[in-house]
Amino acid sequence: MEIDFLNNQCQSVSNKKLFGLCDEQDNKEPAYLDEQNDDKWIAVVENEQLKKIHFIAIDNCIDIWRDEKKKEMDKRCDGMLWYETSIIFVELKDRESKKDKNAWVKDGEKQLKRTIEYFEKTEQSNRFTEKRAYIANKAHPKFKESQLQRMKNFKEETGYTLRIENRIKIPYINL
Repeated sequence: MEIDFLNNQCQSVSNKKLFGLCDEQDNKEPAYLDEQNDDKWIAVVENEQLKKIHFIAIDNCIDIWRDEKKKEMDKRCDGMLWYETSIIFVELKDRESKKDKNAWVKDGEKQLKRTIEYFEKTEQSNRFTEKRAYIANKAHPKFKESQLQRMKNFKEETGYTLRIENRIKIPYINL
């Protein structure tokens, strides 16, 4: 049975100019869209044109099973944004690893790739022409130049543009 990414109970909508995406990192609740408590925002969505933006929580909301026996969940990113013909998968991180400073990026990249792999197997993926993915970390709001090769490889492997930053601009203009 095909996974339904777009029609689920963990969906919210905003057309505000600025809103955030939150994830209580230590519990089993899904990520969520927030329009008021900016101190909780891990990713900030800038929606200058006040478009209707949908956020759908994936982790802790959409079941993606690793095997047909449904014994173990596969890795999933926290959620996705979609509007018009654009889709953006998002992994939210709230801190860095003390051992490996790059571990949060590697972990986020794996979660995004697995989720995108499942999504691309659905008919729903065909309705989107602009496809992006973000690893957003509250502790590291801007990405470093050293991640350019990682982002290039991600695009080649998935067809999605990867950004490692916590500001998501709507609409995205590719310069």
